[in-house]
Amino acid sequence: MTISSLALYAGFLLIILVLVKPIGGYLTRVFAGERTLFDPVLRPVERGIYALCGIDAQQEMNGKQYALAFVLFSLAGTLLLYAILRLQAFLPFYDTVHLITPLTPDLAMNTAVSFSTTTTWQAYAGETTMSYASQLVGLVAQNFLAGAGGLAIGIAFIRGFAREHTASLGNFWVSGWTWCAGCCGCFCRRPYWSAWRWCGRESQ
Repeated sequence: MTISSLALYAGFLLIILVLVKPIGGYLTRVFAGERTLFDPVLRPVERGIYALCGIDAQQEMNGKQYALAFVLFSLAGTLLLYAILRLQAFLPFYDTVHLITPLTPDLAMNTAVSFSTTTTWQAYAGETTMSYASQLVGLVAQNFLAGAGGLAIGIAFIRGFAREHTASLGNFWVSGWTWCAGCCGCFCRRPYWSAWRWCGRESQ
């Protein structure tokens, strides 16, 4: 191992050590619902998106409801990405000269499932398969949304240990961050609330 490689690793480790306390403290306050430095700017945006999607940010979920929200969120993201990939020839920025690899149904579904589960396994050559629209609107967006969904599950896991005497794990749409609620809440709103009410009856 070269000296430059060691210096790079040492610098990376130093940055992590320096940032772990302020970033960790900020994330703790965010997921605990406490006031942060960015609240005056971001809170109004959050409230607007919650109102648009019909989400009650104060409504806590139990484990079954939280898991159901995550499944619906992931399913909606997968199907939407699949549709984008299959229809990319009709979307803007499709280059018939260079995009010579057909996006068959199995390849499109494999890619959609891969990106919605943060596997991001690419069984294709991007330069000859994916249009700019598919990459920007589909793959890049799903990279963020799937990661945010995973983060929401991680937060619920932590709350499960921290909250010993309650079945509440928070709210998936809030924990998954505002843009998750904005992108998926509107699509899943009616079936989600119906399923949530069913889960509430079953858990009683």
